[in-house]
Amino acid sequence: MSCDSDGGFDPNTEQRIDFEKFTLVTPLDWVRFYPQGTDGFFGGLTNNRDTLYFDYGVFSFSSIDDVSENDETISFQELIVGGYSSKIVLEKREGEISTRFSFYSDKKDGTNLNRLYCYAPKDQELIKGIFLSHRFK
Repeated sequence: MSCDSDGGFDPNTEQRIDFEKFTLVTPLDWVRFYPQGTDGFFGGLTNNRDTLYFDYGVFSFSSIDDVSENDETISFQELIVGGYSSKIVLEKREGEISTRFSFYSDKKDGTNLNRLYCYAPKDQELIKGIFLSHRFK
């Protein structure tokens, strides 16, 4: 993906998907979806190889400061994405059959928290590129 630190992208091969509260840049073959009957702001996007889910708002996670390494962590990265504290975590949780690749971002206002996650990503670098394109609105 060609997304740069300013959120730019190549419109010939990529698209910016608007989720009301935030945007993501993906290759053109990704489509968004919103499951029926969920509480809160939940949804995702897929290219039929990988599926990326999001859980946005006060119930997604408590605070970026509470996201930390533990015995289930395979890799852990703290960074600033779109001007906000963020973390990227790869973990294998007890009881889950596959790894989970997650992105957490927090505006630190108690309201705008977003968690993106994918189970057993087939293209982890592409998923990470999508994570890094995250921009709060």
